[in-house]
Formats: sequence, structure tokens, C-alpha cells
Amino acid sequence: MKKRFLLILIFIIFLICATTFFLVMKYLDPYEYTKLWIWSLVFSYLFWLSSIITIFLYFIKKIYFRWNITIYHILVSFRQSFFISVYFLILIFFNYYWVSLFLTSILAFIVLFFLELFIKNQE
Repeated sequence: MKKRFLLILIFIIFLICATTFFLVMKYLDPYEYTKLWIWSLVFSYLFWLSSIITIFLYFIKKIYFRWNITIYHILVSFRQSFFISVYFLILIFFNYYWVSLFLTSILAFIVLFFLELFIKNQE
């Protein structure tokens, strides 16, 4: 698999999820199909934000490693951006239920950070 193909695939995921997000917001009734509405918004937001952050992290790593990038760097960028997106979803969830955002955000960050270190150590 080539890097260009993987980046095009991530960009296609971005386009599909952005379209899904806006179509669900516009055409799906949240009072009639509550669970479908929430889950489709969560998944489309999760992968939309992950793909944006992946492309951003890819360009940062491209500059940092002086254009010597492999597919491994792209996959690591996607994993890290996925964790960042999950972190933002956790913050939105806690804010919705009026939980203290300061302490829970620190706790969620620590859990996701140790999960990233665990996965990094297993490689």
C-alpha cells in the first residue's frame, strides 16, 4: 500500500463523514430517531475529526522527519488523532451531563495517554 493511496483514503473518509454529519443534522429528526441520530453523529464526528487531525499530524511529521515518511508514520498519526477525537467526545459527553470538566478532562487525558503508551510499547 502506498502512502498516497492511504492519504487519499483518509481524505475520502473525511468527505464521507463530513457529508454524513451535515445530512444527519439537516434531514434526520432527532425526536423520532433518537438513537440513530446520536450514533450517526458520534461516528461521523469521530472519523471526521480523526481524518482532519491525521492529515495535520502527517504534515507536521513530514516536516519533522524531513520528508522521510513511511506508512507507519501515517498509521501512527491516525491512531493518535483517533485518541484525540475520542478525548474531545468524552469532553462533550461530560459537558452534556454537567460533570466537572476540569478533573474529568485530566483523568480522560491520563487514561488515553497511558493507552497510547501501552500500544506504543507493544510495537
